[in-house]
Amino acid sequence: MKFLQKIMTTLIACSLLLVSSFLLPESLLDSHIPVAQAANTEDSYETNVFIYIADHEVDMTTETPAVTSQMTGRDIFSSVDTNFQGQQPGFEALILTAQINIANNLWSPEQGAAFITSFIGGGPEEQAELLSELMAQSPAFKGHALDEPAFQSALDAPLSQFSYDEASNSFRVDFTMPMKPVDTHMKITYKTSDGSALPASTFTDTGITLANGIGTKVVTGFSGQTYTDTRHALIPEVPGYTASANSITFNNNDDPDKEQNVTITYRRPAPAFQTFQVYGKQKLYRYQHVDFKKSERIRKYATKPSAYAPVFTVVNTTQSKAGNPRYQLSDGSYITAKSAYVGKLFLGDETAKTLYVTSPKGIWTHTDTAFSDQLTHLKQGSKVTVTKLVRDRSTTRYQLADGTFVTGNQRYVTTAKPQWVTRVKAKGGRNLYSDVTLIHRLKHYRKGHIFNVTGWDYSYGHNQLISGTKRYKVAGGYITGNPKLVKIVD
Repeated sequence: MKFLQKIMTTLIACSLLLVSSFLLPESLLDSHIPVAQAANTEDSYETNVFIYIADHEVDMTTETPAVTSQMTGRDIFSSVDTNFQGQQPGFEALILTAQINIANNLWSPEQGAAFITSFIGGGPEEQAELLSELMAQSPAFKGHALDEPAFQSALDAPLSQFSYDEASNSFRVDFTMPMKPVDTHMKITYKTSDGSALPASTFTDTGITLANGIGTKVVTGFSGQTYTDTRHALIPEVPGYTASANSITFNNNDDPDKEQNVTITYRRPAPAFQTFQVYGKQKLYRYQHVDFKKSERIRKYATKPSAYAPVFTVVNTTQSKAGNPRYQLSDGSYITAKSAYVGKLFLGDETAKTLYVTSPKGIWTHTDTAFSDQLTHLKQGSKVTVTKLVRDRSTTRYQLADGTFVTGNQRYVTTAKPQWVTRVKAKGGRNLYSDVTLIHRLKHYRKGHIFNVTGWDYSYGHNQLISGTKRYKVAGGYITGNPKLVKIVD
């Protein structure tokens, strides 16, 4: 009791405005409400204040402004310097908060003692003394809970029952806390959605009983009352899980004898969707909605070689009403997710030992996976040995034997050896063109002419509406790659 008596005389009068996460919004516990000024507020007295809260009498020494008929309960309970260190709620408010919540089994006595010492400090001995006092005093509040809306109204009503005794230099203020009898018993069940056992260490000193990994607790209140557990005392935080609720509302459905059953389910948060890119393998359409309709097509994409395939950024996977897989794109539109039509843009083969360069413009090697520089240029058709796959989310890089890196983008490289053509023979007269679309003719060659091939490309490469045709790159320009017009020699 020495610890309590010391605080009762050094921490200033009760600040009932700031009572509890259950009684009032808990954010108020960390803020100071200025006092409404009354007459003669320049005069203050060291007095004993007797405050009657229902049948509970508070007798505290405090510095109090002159009490007048203009003052309200809010002025008394938040009077000048009533808050510890100018910010924290008064000791009696902390005690009352803990007593009411313990009486209704919303908090365990251990939680109540920890709540108080979190504001006023104190070591194990002081907390043990608080725990003993709370366990002894809390039963006085059993069977009742605070009527918070009525309490707020009462705080703002003018004080009518007060008196000042000059002989004892004491104020007596009669302020009855608006309490309601509890009429609802709620049984709370705590469990995980995946069936794993709740960790016993998380529920220590909570008053929650664990059996076979499932917790239970019975609390009391009155029908219509809501308790919001911002301190996570009634609904503890479980590492790696999210609780299905952070508040409970009592509702006896007009049957006080029937126990209300509430379940708090802990679920693992769904991992954030990792966006990725896909490329089109054959002709497809982009649609406005997940259920494809011809009238809702946004755009057509022709079949293209991988070097010029359309690329889409996927932000979600879903399916149509018929169960067909869909990709939702970054602009909110949809494409099919069937592997025959689209594929992951970046290779993910960790067993790959060889890559072949397919890009008509070739690729570069780099010192690091950020590709902040360009080292060696690898021409189309180059073959490189790779030693390791490196992932950066959905993007991949391959490390070469010399420690440098190349892209894993399938528009530029492949693990499948492409057909390499070195010479073709003209089946008829053939033209040489300066451009890949074969518009600007440079020279005509007779039937049977042999062309040395250095690479290949496609017409209409960046036009997504036209498939394009293969062309062979030869000395001085391009010729057709149509097998009906040229024959592969080797």
